[in-house]
Amino acid sequence: MKRFVRRYWPVLGLVFMVLVIAYYIVSAPRKVVKKANTLNHILPRYALQLQDVHYTHDDPNKEIKWELDAKKVRFSKDRSIITFSNFHLIIHSKGQKGFDLKGKEGRYKRNESMLYLKGDLIAIYSGNYKLYTNSMIFNEKTGLGSSKDPVEIKGPFFHINGIGMHLDIKKKKIKVLSDVNSIIYKSS
Repeated sequence: MKRFVRRYWPVLGLVFMVLVIAYYIVSAPRKVVKKANTLNHILPRYALQLQDVHYTHDDPNKEIKWELDAKKVRFSKDRSIITFSNFHLIIHSKGQKGFDLKGKEGRYKRNESMLYLKGDLIAIYSGNYKLYTNSMIFNEKTGLGSSKDPVEIKGPFFHINGIGMHLDIKKKKIKVLSDVNSIIYKSS
């Protein structure tokens, strides 16, 4: 036994140290940190929530006007952000009807004049032209919209598929960015 201890004493010392450290780690008291309930934790992030809303945004300084019908609308505390769900949006340019847009979720940032829309978007122009995509960003100041998602555009004499798009409300132009497939139907 003496010989064993002399020969392996460094290894036995390390094993003993590891056991002591493990004992202190396991038996150390746990500190439980509780967050204080402040007013920010109790109140929601939004200041106002409304159901079944019709909202008209017609700033005389801007060329683009829009109307929103939504199942649920939330306003942030500073009223700079409006979020809405299950919406129908009508966008006008210079008094002309632009297009109708339906989707699941949206957010309007007043400071940036930007609309962020997503969720099975369907845009209808003049009843004959339809645009399908999953998300769209729309700049109210410039009248430009864009998407990076797959896009499908249908009209009475054509069908276009692709990925990504740019939309200009003022010029009434849509540009599909990549992987474009188009079918043009013969008029009868």
